[in-house]
Amino acid sequence: MRRLNFSVGILFWSILVFASLATPLLAASACSGFKGGSQSQDGQIIQNVQGLNQALDRASGGETLLLAGGNYDALIIKRAFKSPVTIRSADPSSPACFTGLRLKNAGNLMLDGLMFDYSFQRGDKHRTNHFGIANGHNITITNSVFDGDYNTGIGHGLGLQITGSSKITISNSYFRKWWKALTAFKTTHLTLSRNQFYDIRADGMALSGIDNLTIELNRFHTFRGGNSRDHRDMIQLMRTTNRGSSNIVIRDNVFDIGAGDFTQTIFMGKSGKDTSDPLLRHKNVLIENNVIYNAHMHGISVHGADNLSIRKNSIIRVRQPKGGKVSIPRINISYSTSVVIEQNVVSGINGYQNQRDWAVLNNVIVQDQSPSSPGYYDREFIYYATGAANGFHEYGVRPGSEVDRLNAGSTLVNNYPTRQ
Repeated sequence: MRRLNFSVGILFWSILVFASLATPLLAASACSGFKGGSQSQDGQIIQNVQGLNQALDRASGGETLLLAGGNYDALIIKRAFKSPVTIRSADPSSPACFTGLRLKNAGNLMLDGLMFDYSFQRGDKHRTNHFGIANGHNITITNSVFDGDYNTGIGHGLGLQITGSSKITISNSYFRKWWKALTAFKTTHLTLSRNQFYDIRADGMALSGIDNLTIELNRFHTFRGGNSRDHRDMIQLMRTTNRGSSNIVIRDNVFDIGAGDFTQTIFMGKSGKDTSDPLLRHKNVLIENNVIYNAHMHGISVHGADNLSIRKNSIIRVRQPKGGKVSIPRINISYSTSVVIEQNVVSGINGYQNQRDWAVLNNVIVQDQSPSSPGYYDREFIYYATGAANGFHEYGVRPGSEVDRLNAGSTLVNNYPTRQ
């Protein structure tokens, strides 16, 4: 049985997050208020910006630079190393912090246990961006925080933007207080694993033109749109680069409205493009073993995909804590070929009209409208936690239910950290 393998640190951080998001925080000064990161290893101790710049000028490959805590301004690297260079905080309780990240034509680099902190300035546009990877290769960012800021009580600015790059991994990191947290375009072999996205105003991930994309074991929760009219998606795959994406895996993630606002969850829309053009279609898409607690009809929505598999996802309708707009999340598929939809738990499946190249099997249709009708939530689930009371949701499978008999839905619901 697959387990929900979030780290103890992520679980502890989740508790702090849910406790702290009831009221928006005031804008904080840059490079303050974070403790975390990985344990340091042997390497060259760096005390300040001048020392870091000198060490990077001398580095050829294989070096580990251990940074003392403090503000290092912007990290700018415009060259590739022969073998990986590691930049790591020396003391996890006092991380090195950067107010900008510009990796252009950089390669063979690991950034570990760092803080990337944006502080809103009067006049900043909502898409202000200080953190980016352009034309990079073999770059990993791990155990780090991308910390946005508030403008009129909601997240502002673009978090991390990745363009024209290959072999990029973002793992075990936190994204919070952004307009859009992570965007990526025209990139290959992109792995986004074991991260948390929360207190986001619009998109958690907005991606276009990505080949070999893996999104797994992440947690998305408590998005807050405030009074903005932003189009909110936890994950959105677009066609803004005038091409589709291919070899996509979205697996083992938890998406939770929490105590926040409803969002579209996994959304691959038309983007205003003609998806009869083969170049604009998504190819080889697997959406598997995710848990969704949300209140928008677009639970999993895919348009214009070839070879699409949606299996063993739990897509559960929850009501907003403050009585806001409620909609029922579904699986919505359109204009797609070679489609498999099996063993999901969901309120409805739209798009199946007996197409010969579709297989729709052993899904459990659930609902919270009529106690006397099949699939009623109280007969299918055990409520370990609900958003209004706990700030997050946790529904287990009731023994003997149809979900149990068909072994449907995500296995993640069996092993939430709170029950380990």
